[in-house]
Amino acid sequence: MNEKVKLPRNVIDVFRPALDNPGYRISLIPISIISDMYNRTLEGMTSDVATWLNDYDNQWKLIDALRYGYEVEPEPRWGIKAGNCYMTNPENYGFDDVTPETAVYWAIKSYADYIVKMLGFGEVVDLNKETKADE
Repeated sequence: MNEKVKLPRNVIDVFRPALDNPGYRISLIPISIISDMYNRTLEGMTSDVATWLNDYDNQWKLIDALRYGYEVEPEPRWGIKAGNCYMTNPENYGFDDVTPETAVYWAIKSYADYIVKMLGFGEVVDLNKETKADE
């Protein structure tokens, strides 16, 4: 792995000072890095970032971010798909045969789930992954 690690924006906002400090790469062993980053940011850490950090795999992501650099994970884009069509107009529940990039989307999955439940058809899809699958 020599590519940049994708991290959520809220995690980058909390850990940016440590992630951008070249001294971390040469002065600390991995477990010390995580411990130090956690302790330095404890006061400003939100519960979602603390939950993210408590995941073992995410701790390794932080270490890889120190090693290889990092970039912001794409924001969530939840769309509604029915067959080969995506919802394009949420006001009149219109669907069209368009690309995932031009489909209407929600940042919160539960909103799209609610519309699918109300309509009685369709499925909620991650438009970021739909885009990559089409390439």
